[in-house]
Amino acid sequence: MIIALVLLYVTLMPNVHVHSPYRHMDKVFHFMGFGAFAFATTLAFPLLKTYWVILVSMGLGISVELIQSFIPRRAFSYWDMVADLVGILFALLVVAIIRWMIKKLTQSNFN
Repeated sequence: MIIALVLLYVTLMPNVHVHSPYRHMDKVFHFMGFGAFAFATTLAFPLLKTYWVILVSMGLGISVELIQSFIPRRAFSYWDMVADLVGILFALLVVAIIRWMIKKLTQSNFN
């Protein structure tokens, strides 16, 4: 998956300094990146149970944080993992709403 490769590249680069006037902007990036990964995984593998998407996505997030602890100018962060989880859950909620809307629309077209 391209999203997984981009996510790994961005999260594991040793010299990443995003200069932003907003504090904790990296948490927004974690939310968006892991949310996008979970969203794409859910759409790419529609028969995959939701708990597997959460486990795989969080497994990736935890692995990234563990690896970051060995990379210069990077650090392990529990808050990054929280942002990952919130992004993952938000993406799964969006997918569930989309699927519900599609189901309702298709049911109303046949009635």
